[in-house]
Amino acid sequence: MKKLRSKLLQLMTHHVALPMVLPFRKKKPFRFSMSELLELESGTLGRDLAEKLTKNGFHLLPNYERHDCKHLILEFEMDEKGEACMQFYFLGNRHYSFPVLITVTFCLFLMPDYWSSFYINFKKGKKGKSFHGIDFNSMILKNTIDLKKEFNPDYIN
Repeated sequence: MKKLRSKLLQLMTHHVALPMVLPFRKKKPFRFSMSELLELESGTLGRDLAEKLTKNGFHLLPNYERHDCKHLILEFEMDEKGEACMQFYFLGNRHYSFPVLITVTFCLFLMPDYWSSFYINFKKGKKGKSFHGIDFNSMILKNTIDLKKEFNPDYIN
């Protein structure tokens, strides 16, 4: 059941929600490659992002770079549960985009085993600082711990 659920989540986000939204997005292109991120100073968001992606066997995907930065700053794992919980965080943070709403709806129906985690992260999102309008190209050069302190309401060093 979990494999099917995971495949459905990927289908809904990568092949339904995101393609519907991309033509309307007006975000600056992400200007770093994976090799450039790995050359950045240790402790920067860019370097930490590249190392996290490499550790998990992932690579930079176009249009997902900002999303992956949020995983790192908010400390959500890059797995099914982490993805779902992060979407509930965004909902609590008043980020009402189509991908967030469709993922949250999907998760409510197919992931009842995580409902308590969803609620906790929804409340956490209500306390968190919004990412709206943030320039991730400049944020990449900042210290990851400083960004966690700024955006993650439950961050403990």
